[in-house]
Amino acid sequence: MEVKIEKIQDKIPCIQFTPLKSKGGAVIVHGYGGSKEEQLGMALRVAIEGITTCAIDLRGHGENQNAFDLDVLQDLETALDYCRQFGKVVAIGHSIGGRLAIISSADYKIGISPALGKDFSPETQEKLRDLRYYRVKQPTFQTLFKLTASIPPNLEKKNSLLIYASRDVPEIKARCEKLKSQGFPTIQIKGALHNDIYTLEETFNTVTKKLKEWLN
Repeated sequence: MEVKIEKIQDKIPCIQFTPLKSKGGAVIVHGYGGSKEEQLGMALRVAIEGITTCAIDLRGHGENQNAFDLDVLQDLETALDYCRQFGKVVAIGHSIGGRLAIISSADYKIGISPALGKDFSPETQEKLRDLRYYRVKQPTFQTLFKLTASIPPNLEKKNSLLIYASRDVPEIKARCEKLKSQGFPTIQIKGALHNDIYTLEETFNTVTKKLKEWLN
C-alpha cells in the first residue's frame, strides 16, 4: 500500500492511502476543531478494504490555511471529485464532517456522530468553545452555528448510514434516534463517546461491513 501526503488541487491538505488494487475511493472528514491526522486510523482501515482513501483537512483546520466559512462543503466536494478517478466514492465524516458527508454528492455516505441539528444547547456550545474553538482558523465562533443553520437537510436513506454513540452529545443522540424511528439506516455504538467513536473497533467493523455491501 502506498501512503503519500499531498494537496488536492494545490489547496486541500490530504494524506492518501492507495492499495495495490483499488475498487473505489473514499474521503474521510474530521469534525470541528479536528484534523486529518485524527482520522488516520479510520482511513487506514478503509484502505485495507481495497479503497483508495483520502483523509483531508477542511478549511480552517490543520494545514488548510483558508479560513473556516460557509463554503466548507466545497472542500469535501473537491476531494470527492478527485477520488472519482478510482471508481464509486464514499464520504465518511465525524460530527460536522458527518453532516457534510451525509449531504454530499458521494455515491455512498456515512455520518459518524453527525451534527445534524441547526442549533445546539448553551452547554454544548460552551464545550465547543472551550475544547475545540482554539484549533480553528475562523472569523468568529459563531461561524460554526451559521454553518449548521444554513446546511440543507438533504438526507436520503438510500446508500446512507448514520452511526452514533450511546453516550453522544445529547442533541446528536436525540436526532439520530428520531431518524432511526423514521426508518433511516442507523446504528448505535454502545459505550462510545462523541470524541472517541471514530477510534473504536466496533465503529471500524460497522463501517467496513457497510463498505463491503456497497462496493463488492
